[in-house]
Amino acid sequence: MINFQLKSSNVFSFEILLIKTITFCFVFFFFIVPLQSEEQSEKTALSVKKNQADLDNENNGSTFMQAEHLFHSGKFRAAKSYYHKFLLDNSERKIRQNAFFRLGLIDQNIKSFTTALWYYQALLDSNPNSLLANEVKFNMAICNFELGKFAAAEKLFNKIISQSIDKKQKWKALYHLSKLDAQKLNFEDSIQKLNRIYLYSKDNEISQYSIKLAEKIIDEKFDEKSLSSLIKIYKAGFPADLLLLKKMSIYREQGDVAHYKSTLEEFLAKFPRHKKSEGFKKDLKSLEKESIDTDLELAILLPLTGKLAATGQEVLQGIQLAYSLLPEVYRSKIFLNVKDSSNSVSIEKTLSDLARTPKTIGMIGPLLTDEIKRSSVIAESFKLPIFTPTASSADLVDLSPYVFRNALTRKIQARYLAEYSVNKLKLKRFAILYPLESFGEELKDEFSHSVERLGGEVVAMANYDRAQNDFKTQILELGGIADDDLDRIIRKQLKENLIQADFSDPTVLSRPKVDSAHWSGDKIESLKVSLELGYDAIFIPGIYDKVGLIIPQLAFYNIENIALLGGNGWNSPELIKMGGKFLKSIYFVDGFYADSQRMNVKKFVQQFQNNYGETPSNLSAQAYDAAGIVFQAIIAGADNRLKLKNKLLKIKNYPGVTGGTDITKSGDSEKNIFALTVRRKKIVEEN
Repeated sequence: MINFQLKSSNVFSFEILLIKTITFCFVFFFFIVPLQSEEQSEKTALSVKKNQADLDNENNGSTFMQAEHLFHSGKFRAAKSYYHKFLLDNSERKIRQNAFFRLGLIDQNIKSFTTALWYYQALLDSNPNSLLANEVKFNMAICNFELGKFAAAEKLFNKIISQSIDKKQKWKALYHLSKLDAQKLNFEDSIQKLNRIYLYSKDNEISQYSIKLAEKIIDEKFDEKSLSSLIKIYKAGFPADLLLLKKMSIYREQGDVAHYKSTLEEFLAKFPRHKKSEGFKKDLKSLEKESIDTDLELAILLPLTGKLAATGQEVLQGIQLAYSLLPEVYRSKIFLNVKDSSNSVSIEKTLSDLARTPKTIGMIGPLLTDEIKRSSVIAESFKLPIFTPTASSADLVDLSPYVFRNALTRKIQARYLAEYSVNKLKLKRFAILYPLESFGEELKDEFSHSVERLGGEVVAMANYDRAQNDFKTQILELGGIADDDLDRIIRKQLKENLIQADFSDPTVLSRPKVDSAHWSGDKIESLKVSLELGYDAIFIPGIYDKVGLIIPQLAFYNIENIALLGGNGWNSPELIKMGGKFLKSIYFVDGFYADSQRMNVKKFVQQFQNNYGETPSNLSAQAYDAAGIVFQAIIAGADNRLKLKNKLLKIKNYPGVTGGTDITKSGDSEKNIFALTVRRKKIVEEN
């Protein structure tokens, strides 16, 4: 118990006070405040409470004792004020030292390190040989460390190690020197100091801090080569166990089964009684059993039950066909581990279980954007490449460097359509009529940017709601005019001899045009009127059910004789039924066309029909290519996760049935897809 007594004359017994202050500091620092470097809150570090009986014996009229009372009550701001008042009014050196010490403690723990240093230095200046000197120097070292003044901190810590008689303080100083080494990127020196603490310090608290710091450094700062070098130095005991565990983690993440197994055996030989040994023994038995079967596993995570079962089956058929066409030498080495993503087990749990198996080199799937978002964290944690053949949301691959995609994205569609329109069809000016949905807005934006990049121009835009069936308002915005209005306008222009508008004016989208007419006085005969448009094409990034309604209405309002452009939402026989005779000069894109005359597509379709008795869907084709790309990377030498990731990034000009494919630096695919049109009431390939 700390018991500050006062004489009845209100004169301090300085000797008793000094001894008891030192006693408090010892208790405060070594029993209440854990390692100062592990930042504690002001409340935790300073909330030392005094026994009420002790406080009742104190003279609250004394400025210093009032400050002490506030300090022990946790009222540190008020305490500072009283300590300052005391220092202004009292010149007694011994008590001033304690006031400076308290002020330093308060500011240090509220992270005002510069101010704390000033108070500590004031204490040492007043009495360099103070009994508090070692504590003050230690605290000053901590403050300098936190301020980034590493040279000053190192000097003070070394002084404490050489001069202090307090063994615990020496070990604490060495611990902080190891942190300083890590800060200066001298990681091996840091580990050496932590090893010394672990071996020779009898203080469990400091030892535990040392283990945690070593774990952090080893986990974050050492690669495979560095780990191997350190294992030769620390052959057994701490930190050899941490070094071997990190090596196993690296090999597991890479899918390097051989090195994982050998390191696992080394760990069990050196640490048979380690807390993780029993689990590792099971892993070793499992590996020995699995090694009989295949060298590598490729996880397949798809919805095989539930509402999306049919979709999952289409994707699985594409993957299985690609696998069946592999040479036997590779099929014997690769096992397809198919898992259902629709069961009761979460995506995260399923993927984590798959990733923990070192033989799992990568994964195809899952299919949905939300599933990819949830999986990306696990994939990056285990360094497991995942390859989705379907998820198409923008910037999905930016979630992690381990996420890859072979889907027909909106970006691919819009870019390819723009390039085809400008370069092949020689179109320059465009209008856009888009649905107010995320996919419509994304396609609109990407198409606009691509057209402008190619030297074209978007001159008009209008949007429609998904629930609409009448598109008159939008078509009029794009310059459409009904027959009666068109006839009336042209007659008025002829009578009044009006000058027609110039299309160089960007606000002019259409103008009436007389193709042939007989003029006789006030009489106009054989008048043939049409509408001339200020753009070459309209891009409608919608779905066939609405596009099939829009196209006839465009003709009704005399928007004709221009190209109509669309995305893969147009690719349906229903569009032909709805659009009928109005489907003229239409062009749209899709990622797969089963009737293509491309040799690789014809071969794929025939093989698919032979195996499954039906024509492959777009999803089957995308999955077939995704699996083919992964298999090509494996054949090229990818026998672990890291190699698979790197080999995938090098895929160029892959001859996919969904178009020639490059894998970009982001893990996305760039494709030359299919340009389609309608001829004789049939969808046909244009390119």
